[in-house]
Amino acid sequence: MLKLMLLLSIWIQTSHCLVIVRDAPVVDSMALDDDHNVPRFKHYQRDQSEAEIAALYNSWDGLKPAETRFGDVFSSKYQFLDKVDVFYGTLGGHMFPGTAVPFGMCRMGVDVINSKRGDAYSGFQPDGSIVGISMLHESGTGGAPTYGAVSQLPMIASGSNAVDVTQQISFQRKVPDVAHVGYYKVELSNNISVEFSSKERSGLYEYTFPTLQGDDKPIIMVNVSQHLHSFGRPWWTQNFKSGHITASSDLKSYRGKVTIDGGWTDKGEWTVSFYGEFSKRARRVTSFRNGRKIPFLRRMNSLTDGSDLGLLFEFDQDTTLLQSHVGISFKKNEGVKAAKQNSLNDYPEGSRFNLTWSVESSLEAWNKQLFQKVEVNTDDEDPLIVSKLYNSLYGTHLMPSNKSGEDAPWETGEPYYDDWFTIWDTFRCLHPLINIVSQDHGAAMVRSLIDIWEKEGFMPDGRSGDRSGRTQGGSNSDIVLADAFIKNVKEGIDWEKGFQAMSTNAEVEPPYIEDPMARDSTNKFGRGALKEWLQLGYVTRKYSRSVTRTMEYSYNDFALYIVAKGLGKTELAQRYLQRSKNWRNIWNPEAVSANTKYNYKGFVQPKNTDGTFATERYDPFSCFGCYWADDEYEGKPVEYGWTVPFDMQELQKYIGSDAMFEKRLDDMYALHGHENLVNIGNEPSFLTPYLYAYINRQDKTSELVDWIVNTKFKTGPGGLPGNSDAGAMQAWLTFALMGFYPIAGTDMYLLTSPKLNYLKLKNMPNVPEVEIVAHNLYSDDHTRNIFIQKVVINGQELSRNWFRHSDLFEKGGKIEYFMSETALNWDTGKESPPKEFNV
Repeated sequence: MLKLMLLLSIWIQTSHCLVIVRDAPVVDSMALDDDHNVPRFKHYQRDQSEAEIAALYNSWDGLKPAETRFGDVFSSKYQFLDKVDVFYGTLGGHMFPGTAVPFGMCRMGVDVINSKRGDAYSGFQPDGSIVGISMLHESGTGGAPTYGAVSQLPMIASGSNAVDVTQQISFQRKVPDVAHVGYYKVELSNNISVEFSSKERSGLYEYTFPTLQGDDKPIIMVNVSQHLHSFGRPWWTQNFKSGHITASSDLKSYRGKVTIDGGWTDKGEWTVSFYGEFSKRARRVTSFRNGRKIPFLRRMNSLTDGSDLGLLFEFDQDTTLLQSHVGISFKKNEGVKAAKQNSLNDYPEGSRFNLTWSVESSLEAWNKQLFQKVEVNTDDEDPLIVSKLYNSLYGTHLMPSNKSGEDAPWETGEPYYDDWFTIWDTFRCLHPLINIVSQDHGAAMVRSLIDIWEKEGFMPDGRSGDRSGRTQGGSNSDIVLADAFIKNVKEGIDWEKGFQAMSTNAEVEPPYIEDPMARDSTNKFGRGALKEWLQLGYVTRKYSRSVTRTMEYSYNDFALYIVAKGLGKTELAQRYLQRSKNWRNIWNPEAVSANTKYNYKGFVQPKNTDGTFATERYDPFSCFGCYWADDEYEGKPVEYGWTVPFDMQELQKYIGSDAMFEKRLDDMYALHGHENLVNIGNEPSFLTPYLYAYINRQDKTSELVDWIVNTKFKTGPGGLPGNSDAGAMQAWLTFALMGFYPIAGTDMYLLTSPKLNYLKLKNMPNVPEVEIVAHNLYSDDHTRNIFIQKVVINGQELSRNWFRHSDLFEKGGKIEYFMSETALNWDTGKESPPKEFNV
């Protein structure tokens, strides 16, 4: 089987790209999924150590915009330019460092192969070879790479006929890439410099060629078949299906379409059209297909699935500066026309080839939609904290992608967002953050989810390329809607229709669509194990991820309770409230661990189909893989036991005493416990550090969150403790820095200590100004006080360690923290977080 999969990997590498990809990373170890005989990727063979890769990153100079071409021009006008490092989180976090605007459809960046670090999920790796600079990428995702289509690659040859299209064409970097928000520069080993910038649905390349002699000519290759591959997980790789390209008769523009299938989300196809234009006409064009060149032929179609094709544009030898503008569109009919119109909408006639204008326009978009909402006196703050804040905010506004209008997959008057990767990752804190700082987008995202339900039958959990797919646990779009509903996000939302969409998740079994990673039920959308949930009130081991599903279906039904209650549907509200308690059915008060370091009992535990607790392959402190065919996804049973903030009082009863509750929380992290039971890079435990609030030990939350912020989140390329997960990690960090954290789907925030003296949130759509002030945050220049003495909201001292959304974000105002050097049980005997939530 191992040899078979290696051959499969090689076949994918050679069949669906231009030609052979040389020296691609190989799998040196694979395991078979016990239940479904599916290979599970473990790791790459690496020629460089982590330290060597980190050293390579540290040699990069991507965080000095003043030294770039546009630094002197824009850094004083856009002060965030010096604070955002677009390479933040690219080492391990899979962050996209290229150019984009907030929630833009076009994310323009380099595409790399042969990296020692394996697959280039966002197209980027610091090593390896560049095969193109393309218009479509995702940011911070796992699974497998997506997009990497509609690309250009510059080269020098003695005419287009001399280009060897029988070999994979790629180039090393001459020096490390340089970039800042709205601008990117890569210098290739062929001495060509490529600078680029982009807007919502199009982008601009600017090429600088060296002085050429002899027969050498500048050439731009437009490889229609180019896309990102997964060499490490070939069963999830994308495949080029078909495409076509045509150059205009004046050889100054081109148009075409590409269709790709496969990928992590779904096996189905997605299609993007493109329209490209050069600042000057080419002297000659040569087409290629399947390793064969055809001079002067301006149009080329693919013959069969996987056949490579494209055009080579050859320019005059004295061309030293060349620009190219490319628009894209996902419109199904007349896509090329729509792509051209998108480029015209993004770039007015006088600025179509003006890189300076493009960069400033991108910076202005980031300023208007995000950074003008944040006011920080950076002279008074720890520069590391400021860096973490600005980089986190930037990372929360890259995805999902706004494809509203003609780029939606159907005619609709509703907004349309794609690239939800995935709601399982983002519902806990990314969407609650968007509902504060960018509520206009928050409302549009909810409307989009409802519209997807109306057109396709179910709201998605994961989705890209207009294809829903990959539901790790529950139907967590329910919580996204509940969070918006309870926080009075209502711009254009039909909440009756929204509740119908949620009810479909809760009551309608989705059609079976086979997934080789877990064949027991559909993973495409909805609740794959709904039948058992309705019959038994829990999910058994008949289905994969039974613990995750049981815990999340409970949370999902609580979200339905919130919306039903708010809409006056009293009977339905009570029904879903009762169903939200079903997680109790898999709590085993006698469950214990074989690990003698943890001498207490009572944990969530999977059940067999006969209703008995499963003991084989069960330990509350292990998830035996934490993957698709296991009982838990990206979390141990001991972690999932905490994921019931809507029923915390019952959990407290199960645990027994405040002292045991505290001890169990202490054991979750190495700060107080034996080891890190929690992987902060995985989302199920995002809320756990804040749960000390339920026993009025908020001081321990402040201590723990501060420890996580300082030890797990860094600056620079290695700044994230795991995949960004489309901004989820950065949203967690943003809330930690501000001093409070949301309980998603409710109106509650739990307190921690802020990390800034002063932060003002302003210019937010539908949300008034909010000031966050920390008095006595520093005892001296080197010591930040992490403990709270008291908290005051709008002049009223809090008697509790939590507040409601309406306390601060409906009318605005000020939250003040009075800080202390020592831990104070300031909330002892006060009101712990309530059982009821304001609807």
